[in-house]
Amino acid sequence: MWFTKRRAEDFAAEIEAHVALEAERLMDQGIPEREAKNAARRSFGNTTRAQERFYEAGRWLWMDELLQDLRFGARGLRKARSFSVAAALTIALGVGANTAVFSLMDAVLLRSLPAEKPKELVFLEMAGTAGPSGSPPYPCFVRLREEVKSLTGLAAFASDEFRLEIGGVPEQVMGQAATGNYFELLGVKPLLGRLLTPQDEHLDPPVAVISERYWRKRFSADPAVLGRAVSLGKRSFVIVGVTPAEFFGLQPGHPVEITVPIGMQDRLVSDPTVLWLHGIIGRLKPAATAAQAGAEAEVVFQSFMTSSRYPASLITRHFHHMEVVGAARGMDAVRRRFSQPLAVLMGIACLVLLLALANVVNLLLSRGISRTREFAIRLAAGAGRGRIVRQLLTETTLLFCLGALPGVAVASWGVGWIDSMFREGRNPIVVEASLNSRVLIFSLCVTLAAGLISGLLPAWRAFRSDLQTAIKDGHERTGESREISWLSQGLVVFQVGLSLVLGVGALLFTSTLTSLRNLNVGFRTEHVLTISLQYQEGTADIAKTIARWSRALETVRRTPAVRSAAISTYAPLSGRDTGALVRIRGYQPQSSEDATLHTNQVSEGYFELLGISLIRGRLLTERDAEGAVKVVVINESAARHFFGDRDPIGEPLVFARNGSDVSYQIAGVVRDTKHMNLREQAPRFAYIPMRQSRDADQRITLMLTSGNPGREMELLPPVQKVLSGMAPDILISDVFTIQNQLDATLLSERLLSGLSATFGILAMFLAVVGLYGLLSYRVGRQRHSIGIRMALGASPSAVAMSVLRHSGLLIATGILAGLPFAFLAARMAASMLWGVKAEQLSIYAVCVTLLFIGGMLSAYLPARRAANVEPVEVLRNN
Repeated sequence: MWFTKRRAEDFAAEIEAHVALEAERLMDQGIPEREAKNAARRSFGNTTRAQERFYEAGRWLWMDELLQDLRFGARGLRKARSFSVAAALTIALGVGANTAVFSLMDAVLLRSLPAEKPKELVFLEMAGTAGPSGSPPYPCFVRLREEVKSLTGLAAFASDEFRLEIGGVPEQVMGQAATGNYFELLGVKPLLGRLLTPQDEHLDPPVAVISERYWRKRFSADPAVLGRAVSLGKRSFVIVGVTPAEFFGLQPGHPVEITVPIGMQDRLVSDPTVLWLHGIIGRLKPAATAAQAGAEAEVVFQSFMTSSRYPASLITRHFHHMEVVGAARGMDAVRRRFSQPLAVLMGIACLVLLLALANVVNLLLSRGISRTREFAIRLAAGAGRGRIVRQLLTETTLLFCLGALPGVAVASWGVGWIDSMFREGRNPIVVEASLNSRVLIFSLCVTLAAGLISGLLPAWRAFRSDLQTAIKDGHERTGESREISWLSQGLVVFQVGLSLVLGVGALLFTSTLTSLRNLNVGFRTEHVLTISLQYQEGTADIAKTIARWSRALETVRRTPAVRSAAISTYAPLSGRDTGALVRIRGYQPQSSEDATLHTNQVSEGYFELLGISLIRGRLLTERDAEGAVKVVVINESAARHFFGDRDPIGEPLVFARNGSDVSYQIAGVVRDTKHMNLREQAPRFAYIPMRQSRDADQRITLMLTSGNPGREMELLPPVQKVLSGMAPDILISDVFTIQNQLDATLLSERLLSGLSATFGILAMFLAVVGLYGLLSYRVGRQRHSIGIRMALGASPSAVAMSVLRHSGLLIATGILAGLPFAFLAARMAASMLWGVKAEQLSIYAVCVTLLFIGGMLSAYLPARRAANVEPVEVLRNN
């Protein structure tokens, strides 16, 4: 800027010097000084025009004009502070809503794996009749790795919650076992040290790689972490590397904290009948296609399934072919769950932005009418219409950018709130939504596009201005004012109709959440604390494991603060499950699915603590222990499926277990309960006494109730103390109430309900504000005509009623226009509703009533202002 100014000053001095020299030459010829100077200036020409041409040639003219427009627009916005604040806040709400939802979509749906050339990556999965896809047994993976030639490499991994012990302190982390070529295949480079190699699968002592997040959280980013030992079960692992910060594993939402060689799972890697791998990932060769790799994998898989050396188990027979799917964005469990809710929320956020745009356009139109005289004078002074239009668009874009700044702050708060919702429950989801560069670019594009769109109508008006009328009267001709009036009213009608659509959606989703929360899940959801317990050293001795958990239960029950306690392998709504094939006398299954029964090992007192009702027979007691008759309790779905109208009490139930059958006698039937989620039908369940368990899990769930309902979390310190005193190596984790887990299960519904309700309230607020602004503007513009009417005998109440009547007409028109679209939107979202129908009239009646009342209240102040007009004062000042 200084350099440009200096050049202009030098050029002006040069002109003056040239003129002075010419004047001296003329004076030397005898011409008087005054005449010589005038003649010199005339001979040089227009010095101002010369300076302008030099100014234009020495810089980008469009940039200079843009800076002029920005400075002029900033001064104008500073003068109209009320308008600027109202418009900026409206823009902030619209842009903030879109930015927050897009950041969540980016984290869940759009983000690619932090790997080299992720589009070349593919998953190899089994598919068939068993529902979700899965990975074949490890021996099959070995054959696929050796025989599929369309891939440059193939790696396998299995994720689980690991019990680690560092410096004698046990903790639970998300970990995975992976083949040695896992990181090399993905193209991941170490942040510190090195990553796994194929040779690490056979090293002793074994090695491990930790994540950057775990390195910072657990080791305070100490570079000396390399070479430190961590205990996993009975084995000690040496940390050899740290993965980069952007690497989270192949399962979005569940970042991996530690990776160990898959060869450590000695028994599982050699068993051809166990499905324990979570994924098999490969990289296509440059000329290969997914279809080609799938055809080769299918041949290997079918050969494996029919091989006598690798006999397929009953479970693997459900999967009858292989599929190859893209792996650029990792495994899609989280995307499948949230893609539809996020798409709905993005649509709602876009509608909110449209409402904000309509509000801002109305404000701009009102302000543009007040600036008609200004535009007319500028046009008369020689400014081109295009120049004025460009200045208006620049001013509008500047306004939107000013509104986008607080909008980004609103989005940042919203992202933090949403992220905290995802991290709740026993299986939290880490979405890591943030305002990264891609989200900020999206926000900038939305802001600029919205600003340009909103500035088109005021710019259009500038083209249609009549110079003589505007300069003379200071306002537009009657016809043009009527045209703008109709446009402003149409925008308000649009806002009312759109807010009705959003309000109906918000009430439908809120009613769905309320219905699910009030659903009878079959068990007690309040005042029950659940705690996961795990011993450091496992044992294959079932009797010893049962004795451990029985002793822990008895110890906890003696704790004074505990009212009741029970243990089970799986807690309700935990997301964990186990199925078993059973045989029932007199029942012929049509498929293996018909013979499948879900199982849970529970202690006595389990049903009483959770309030699960007994239908017939008896519940489990302490007498159902080792050496007594093996008994089992089933739920009513199992009784109905296997026995029909027959009484199941006393009937044998045989579990098929690798050729050795285990028979139990049915002792009771209990009510159905929800297990995985609230929308499912209650699964068929068998509850086996913990003391007569077929399997002894090293990890169980302890459930407690307190003598002081509502203060269950206070049970943790005394329970932790007595358990640590009994077994110092016991790991206590996943401390939640069942209500917490219930809320986590309803995450999608809570997300939809919370955000749609927020956006619905915001939409109605914007519609009401838009109506208020229009009526206030109309009353201000019609003060003269109102004064004349009142001077001719119109009463203040009649004037106020005319304003209210006009308001009611606009609201009714908007409601009638919005009802069909609200009904259509509700029908489109019907699959996401529960306990409420898309055509439920009460929902629409509530929204219409709220919108009408809010609109009429917004009309009260303009109506009152119109009624208070003083005719004499108005006519005198006209």
